[in-house]
Amino acid sequence: MLVYLVRHGESLANKNQFHHTPETPLSNKGMKQAEIVAERLKNIEIDFIYSSPQKRAKQTAEIISKRKNLSVEFWENLKEIRVPSKVWGRLLNDKETIKIDKQSLYSFLKGERYSDAETFEELSARGQSVLDHLLKEHKDQKVLCVSHSTMTKMIVARIILGNKLTPKIFVFLRKHLWAKNTGITICEYTEKYGWTLNTWNDTSHL
Repeated sequence: MLVYLVRHGESLANKNQFHHTPETPLSNKGMKQAEIVAERLKNIEIDFIYSSPQKRAKQTAEIISKRKNLSVEFWENLKEIRVPSKVWGRLLNDKETIKIDKQSLYSFLKGERYSDAETFEELSARGQSVLDHLLKEHKDQKVLCVSHSTMTKMIVARIILGNKLTPKIFVFLRKHLWAKNTGITICEYTEKYGWTLNTWNDTSHL
């Protein structure tokens, strides 16, 4: 099985440096990026497309699906990490936002919940559930999943480290594994090796 993990195109939040909401759309540049990655994927065999239901991923997936002539199944488990809703739409460099982000990170590292944010345990379990579902339902197929930066990193982290993954290790990986918009990450499952990471964040199409 081959799994193509594609990050959404540039969103308005990426462009203007504020925290996403679930309904933050792609920017004009992001729409163009989605068209470009769709063209890149045109001649790659894909059997099934999943996407996060959050708007920026949904828009990206719909552009790809039209080029591939495949329908999209929207999957809650591919959504981005849930940050505290009190920072949704707030500028990243706002003093109060920075304070909340630091408090949220501190709780995440301790394995605890800050406000209504997602915990490490919840995010890790969600990443593993994606892998388990793909293996159960699509073992002999090629699957495309349109998702988000942190969620893609968690899926890859679960592939590499499994249950050895800790909050501290994940935060380190999250910081140093850079994921660009519409980057393509390819993972493979074989009987001999299990899950492997074959390609990280390929953006040669841009």
